[in-house]
Amino acid sequence: MRKLFVAALALLICGFAQAQNDNSQKTLEERVASLENTVKTRTASWDKISRYISPSGYVVGGYNWNDAGTSTFKINHVNITFVGNLYKGDYGTVDYKVQAAFAGTPKLIDAFITYKPIKEFGIKFGQFKSPLTFENSERSPVSLEFANYALAVQRLARMSEQDVCGLSNAGRDLGFEFLGSALHRDGFSIINYELAVFNGYKLNTTDDNKSKDIVGRLIINPIKPLSVFGYFQRGEGAYPTFYDATQTYEPQDASKYLQMYRYGGGFDYTDYRGFVRAEFIAGKTDNLLKTMNSAGGYFAAGANIANHWQVVARYDYMDEDVDSKKINEMDYTAGITYAPLKNVDLKLNYTYRQLNGGFQDKNCIYLQLSYKF
Repeated sequence: MRKLFVAALALLICGFAQAQNDNSQKTLEERVASLENTVKTRTASWDKISRYISPSGYVVGGYNWNDAGTSTFKINHVNITFVGNLYKGDYGTVDYKVQAAFAGTPKLIDAFITYKPIKEFGIKFGQFKSPLTFENSERSPVSLEFANYALAVQRLARMSEQDVCGLSNAGRDLGFEFLGSALHRDGFSIINYELAVFNGYKLNTTDDNKSKDIVGRLIINPIKPLSVFGYFQRGEGAYPTFYDATQTYEPQDASKYLQMYRYGGGFDYTDYRGFVRAEFIAGKTDNLLKTMNSAGGYFAAGANIANHWQVVARYDYMDEDVDSKKINEMDYTAGITYAPLKNVDLKLNYTYRQLNGGFQDKNCIYLQLSYKF
């Protein structure tokens, strides 16, 4: 009897242990499944959120030196960007972009919305990059192959304080633009156009006259790596850069309607081996004392060597006053870029700057580090 009782107890204990084991196994499986469902739910939620708002940005800084007395560390750019898709469906797409710059005086530089019902036609409204020149609109400070933009881009596309018009707008303006593409191929379109109407004045402010700037650009891509382009700009405004400092100038309404023209074009070929790019930009800028005819251009090339390395070279010139029969400035630049990580670039550029008008030539060195996030 005792043996029977012991055997029954042993069977009961074994059965209970097996049940506990099954229950533990079932609980573990349930926990794994629950965790997987949680991850899927949160991933789906993040994907949904990131469709509407996706942050990014970059920081660019470095060291500048020249033999005319400059030796300084500098933060060039600290930019934060938010982009997103507000609608995608039967009626096309609606996207937006907002970008703020914090180096120097903080300011809003991009704030626009784009509606494209079809690939062939769309409209953009807000503050955004002007389609004047290729380098301005297609290369950001972190994707540009050099430490500085070309002279003609800086001084004829409102990219810097040295702009011939006296407007430093980071290559941007406030207005609206028609845009689109045609003859679509795998990953690119052969014809791409933009036609914009801008204030033609300072960023983040209302216009100071009734006239508007017209800017247009056409890009032809016969093959994916090659872009051939032409562009123009026509505007009216107050352009004070070339007022004679010895003259007394009293503001007049007429000063707000001085004429300005820009035109130019070029090509860009970029693939995994490197790039070759050239642009020519010219134009006329009026002020109350004289008319300035200006012209400039550059030829640049680069080759990707080994892993993470690129060597570059550029010939760059700017003639602010063509009628003077002398080119104001010619830059000869050679450089190397090391990209140890996908989001980190280290650029070293040497520039020999040849100046006319009684100014001494310069040797310049630019060491620049950029980080994208």
